[in-house]
Amino acid sequence: MDRSSIGDTSATNNIRPTRRTSPRKQYSEYLLIAFLTYMSLYIIINSALEQFYDTNPVYKIGNFVGLFLAIATLIPLARKVPCDFLIQPLIVNKKRVSYALKVGGQLCLLFGGFMIVLKLGLLHFAPDMLNRAHPFFYWERLMPGNITTNTILYPFTAFWQEYCINVMGYDGMRTLLVGNHRKNKSVSVVALFFGAMHYLYGFPMIVFTALFVLFMNFIYRKTRNLWVCMVIHFFLGQLLFTLQLQKIGF
Repeated sequence: MDRSSIGDTSATNNIRPTRRTSPRKQYSEYLLIAFLTYMSLYIIINSALEQFYDTNPVYKIGNFVGLFLAIATLIPLARKVPCDFLIQPLIVNKKRVSYALKVGGQLCLLFGGFMIVLKLGLLHFAPDMLNRAHPFFYWERLMPGNITTNTILYPFTAFWQEYCINVMGYDGMRTLLVGNHRKNKSVSVVALFFGAMHYLYGFPMIVFTALFVLFMNFIYRKTRNLWVCMVIHFFLGQLLFTLQLQKIGF
C-alpha cells in the first residue's frame, strides 16, 4: 500500500466535520434580526418625521401598529427559543448580591462622575445644547409631591431592561445565532433596538442609550452578574434624569 495514501487517509480522518446550523435556528435568526431591525428603523424614521412636522395622531397610531406587528412577529419566535439560559442569571444569593453592590457601587461612582463632568463641559463649550437642562441638579423631581410613578417603579424598570437586554436579548441572540463567534452581531442589534426605543427624547438620547447598552453588555460579559448591571442602571439612570441630560438637544 502506498504510504502517501495512508497519510492522506489519516489527514482526512483528522478533519472535523463542519458545524451546520439547523434550519430551525437559522429561521429563528432571520426572524429575530428582521423583527428588531424593522422596529428600530420604524421608530427612528418616525422620530425623524416628527422633527419636521407637528405631532400627528397618525404617527401615534403607527406606533401602536408597529407594536402589534412586533408582538405578532415574536409569537412564532417564542416557540423556537430554548429557555434554560433565562433562569440562571436570576439566581440570588449573598455572594452575588455582595459582589453586585461592591463592583456596581465602584462603577457608579466612576461613570457618575463622568456624567457630571460631561454636563460641566457642555455648559462651558456648548451651552445652547442645555437650554432645557436647568438647574444643574434637579433634586425636586425626587421630593414628595413631585416624585412620579415612573421614578418609584424605576428599580423594577432597571431590572427588567437589563434582563431583556442582556439575557433575553444578548444571550438569546447568541443562542439563536449559534455560538460566541457572533456575539458582536447580537449586541449590535440589541443596542440599535434599545436606542430606538428612546426616540421620544430626541436623536442625542437615541445615540446615548445605544452606547449605554454596549457599555452595560460589556459589564455583563465581564461579571456574568445581572445584579451588577441592575445597580449601575438604576443609579446612572436616576442621575441622568437628575442632571436632565435627556434634554440635551441641538
